[in-house]
Amino acid sequence: MKHFKLILISIRVIFTLLLAANVYFMVQLYDSIKDRCMDDVEQCLSRADQVETVDRIIDAGLGGENDVVWIKLGLQKSDVGDTMDAEELREKDYSQGFRRVDKQLMSMIARLIHDDSYADRIGEPDISKLEEAFRRDLVFSGYSPEEVHVVVTGASLEYSSDLWEINHRVNDDIVYYAYISPLTENILREMSGVIATSALIALLLTFGFWYLLHVIQRLRTIEEMKDDFTNNMTHELKTPIAIAYAANDSLLQFPDPGDEERTRKYLTAALDQLSKLAGLVENILAMSMERRKNLTMSKENILLKPFLATVIEQQQLRADKPCEISLECPEDIGIEADPTHFSNIIGNLIENSIKYSTEEVVITVRIDENSISVIDNGIGIPERSLPDIFKKFYRVPHGNRAEARGYGIGLYYVKTIVEKHGWTISVESKPGKGSTFTIKFKEQ
Repeated sequence: MKHFKLILISIRVIFTLLLAANVYFMVQLYDSIKDRCMDDVEQCLSRADQVETVDRIIDAGLGGENDVVWIKLGLQKSDVGDTMDAEELREKDYSQGFRRVDKQLMSMIARLIHDDSYADRIGEPDISKLEEAFRRDLVFSGYSPEEVHVVVTGASLEYSSDLWEINHRVNDDIVYYAYISPLTENILREMSGVIATSALIALLLTFGFWYLLHVIQRLRTIEEMKDDFTNNMTHELKTPIAIAYAANDSLLQFPDPGDEERTRKYLTAALDQLSKLAGLVENILAMSMERRKNLTMSKENILLKPFLATVIEQQQLRADKPCEISLECPEDIGIEADPTHFSNIIGNLIENSIKYSTEEVVITVRIDENSISVIDNGIGIPERSLPDIFKKFYRVPHGNRAEARGYGIGLYYVKTIVEKHGWTISVESKPGKGSTFTIKFKEQ
């Protein structure tokens, strides 16, 4: 995690650059397709011009038999090019126009039918017919612009600024201007596959990046929780060890066989702290055992009332404050469970109820055929913490309550063992009103 910020910034910069590059190449592709479309439109206009001009020549009676307009056409060597391979053509820098004879032919035909010998006898162009022929050729070529306008040189047209302009040249002179609606839809249709795949890749990269950040953040949170667990556990382990050590050291350094009360007091203190230390070690071992995938429950038939009475008595003896624990359980209710683990999870719930309570502790253990509930009058759990209390190393924040120290594995262990029995556990709690933990043995 040392270079996490640097790596994160680098990934963001690279992702931004890749996105910018993708947009750049998309624009280049759009421009390339647009140029090709404009070339197609220019040829459509050229063909429409030929159709309209030939009609005028025939209408003027200048056509031949069967309304044929005869023209003489000659091709120069430069019009068709030499017999060359691809590399030689590249070296000669032959343009697309010289390599496509049909385009050259259309250009020559346009020059011939616009020859001065016809100009004075066939009259002015019929713009409506020209537009009709132009639109028809566009549709045939796969384009359907909403607006199509053609004007001769020198004429004016009021048109929207977003229309595309195409000009038709004959002998390098512009004879017509054409205006059509943008063919953006056609271009985007051709680009749809590239756009869709690029968008999908961008979404996948974005999701992957987000998920990576989410996982890293979660790992950092777990790391912080583990550090908190280590600090708390270290403190919890040091305290009973120090007290037991001090009591025994005092007895060894200053023995007084006649003072039985003092000896009993120190030995009782040491015994209590060693018992607390054993409980801590038991929880750590239980958590370690839980991580084994092949952990199985050694289930036995347990009669609940006498079993739970023993667990409650042990918790009352271990409690560091007066507490009233009542058991509401029918005589004949029993379950199939692992005695050791079942005793641990009930003891853990009762211990938490004692720990997170005021000076007057009242706990009720209530059992019916389908569930067991541990109900207390403690300080309660904030609503925002309820979804997280069964997570490993999670501890509900309780301000500076020194007596409520913990290490965040008790309820995690409880939930794990409950699930290994095939049961479920839930909690209801309100701050200042207490909590109710309910274990359901089977579905209702």
